[in-house]
Amino acid sequence: MSTTQRSESMNAFFDGYVHSSTTLKEFVDQFDNALKKKVEVETTTDFNSCNQTIPCVTPFHFEKQFQAVYTNAKFKEIQGEVWGMICCNCIPVSKQGCISTFDVFEEISTGDHVKTIHYVVYYNEEECDIKCTCALFETRGILCRHVFKVCQIKKIHVLPERYILDRWRKDLKRRYTLVKSSYDDLRDNADSRRYELVVKRCMKLATRVSPSDDHVNAFMLVLDEFEHNFKGLPLESGSTKVNESDVVDKGKKILSPNVVRGKERPPMKRKVPPVEKAATKRKKKQENI
Repeated sequence: MSTTQRSESMNAFFDGYVHSSTTLKEFVDQFDNALKKKVEVETTTDFNSCNQTIPCVTPFHFEKQFQAVYTNAKFKEIQGEVWGMICCNCIPVSKQGCISTFDVFEEISTGDHVKTIHYVVYYNEEECDIKCTCALFETRGILCRHVFKVCQIKKIHVLPERYILDRWRKDLKRRYTLVKSSYDDLRDNADSRRYELVVKRCMKLATRVSPSDDHVNAFMLVLDEFEHNFKGLPLESGSTKVNESDVVDKGKKILSPNVVRGKERPPMKRKVPPVEKAATKRKKKQENI
């Protein structure tokens, strides 16, 4: 994120709460109000995403794929790119092995004038990897209209999971939403109350079992058995599968990380100032006398 983008994001966060004449004391109070409002808006948005469905605007299956998993706000951005496909003309250029190259020409209207912009899309059929020179996915995390146009031509109905980012999924349980905050009423937030109860119990058990490898291994086996018996547990954002190698292996040697040389000038090759050079020469001359 650039400096300008960070500044715009900060201005949007405090919009309506602070101004150029705001004192430090008022800023602290208004910051608390702004943060509280942000939490309320996020809670309402999450509720709407889980209980309201925005209808698709095209019959393409990849649009339905994003409709099923993305929040409403992010799905609207996807729909904007899907709509933009009608302004794009795609022409196959070449194919080398499993990689196909397409020229995509997008017509953009600016007042009474129509401007045509050229983009290049590369599609790897073996890995189902697709990239566009506009780099919208790399910068904003959503696929562009040029990629969707190529998907239409290549009859790609379902996109790989790597193009669906966890940060905008509505079917994942976010860790931070379960953490108690000053704006929560635990009587109304049952999830936070249960989360706090489980965390306290696990922290107590972790303290008791951590001194022994045998106790840790036994505890991990109990957790694995619990996870196996309750396969219907909801997904968690950023969660990863626990492998057997993650269980503590008694007597296993832990190696130190490799030493990485920094980018700075090595100590023996540092640039010596002229004054220091003269002093060193004078010192050596005196020692030789």
